[in-house]
Amino acid sequence: MKAIYLEQYGNTDQLIHGELPSPTAGPGQVVIKVHGAGVNPVDWMVREGLLQEDVAHVMPLVPGWDAAGVISEIGEGVNNFEMGQPVFVYSPIALQGAYAQYLAVDSSLVASKPTSLDFITSAAVPLAATTAYQSLIAGGNVKPEQRVLIHNAAGGVGSFAVQIAKSLGAYVIGTASQGKHDFVSALGADEVIDYRSENFLDTIEDVDMVLAAVGGDNIVEDSLQVIKPGGVLISLLDDMDPSKAQAKKIEFQRWWVTPNAQDLTHIAAMIDNGDIKVHLEKVFPLSQVKQAHALSESKRAQGKIVLQVIE
Repeated sequence: MKAIYLEQYGNTDQLIHGELPSPTAGPGQVVIKVHGAGVNPVDWMVREGLLQEDVAHVMPLVPGWDAAGVISEIGEGVNNFEMGQPVFVYSPIALQGAYAQYLAVDSSLVASKPTSLDFITSAAVPLAATTAYQSLIAGGNVKPEQRVLIHNAAGGVGSFAVQIAKSLGAYVIGTASQGKHDFVSALGADEVIDYRSENFLDTIEDVDMVLAAVGGDNIVEDSLQVIKPGGVLISLLDDMDPSKAQAKKIEFQRWWVTPNAQDLTHIAAMIDNGDIKVHLEKVFPLSQVKQAHALSESKRAQGKIVLQVIE
């Protein structure tokens, strides 16, 4: 099969466009014929070797853990999928990924794709939307009329988080560069702050939850100053000494997303009923994976990046 793979960690030059053996479905697994693969920051973090102390990958490694396509093989013991069924999945990051024509994955992690989306757009959803969904619902327990601040509201996770928080009835504040304000407002944000010209510490107070969908610049620790006692601070990237939050009677969580087909099914329903819209920054052919990674690493993408595997 055609695939993008790594034989060693490093920069984009380590991304090889070549041939690998196609996977087969083991017991409890299905094989997905991949139409589109989402590109997420974790992809280039893995490529650089930044997660190798936490995740033991086997080389050659196919990166990318978002996929949308059709069931092409069904393993022993799987009876809830049919050949040719349109599906999407967030596949475990410790295993082989989706930058390839075929992906073998446990069937328990796979869900029917949104009926209102094509395969390429569906591939943009799983990891980022699941991260936003789990962090807001399981982590933040967001309730109607609560005030939620989302850092990097125009990014992949942030753009889903704004919409999910609004669907939960929250008052949503997002941070984004000035050029992305209209985009974030269209997602449903009630307020948008230009992080380049404004300091959120000067304009925001008494929020119930902060979701830091970006790291650096001491943004996690600074966010403690705008959360009311009893509130929640969730970071997707940077860690922090929990005692600093406890001193202010704030709950701090360094959130780790978990693949979950049930969550994907709920997200697909939210997409199909109009609560969530999926925004693509750019679609690249598989052969242009280096350009896709460069765009992701720039942190300037507005919405999601996808590789088109079947051309």
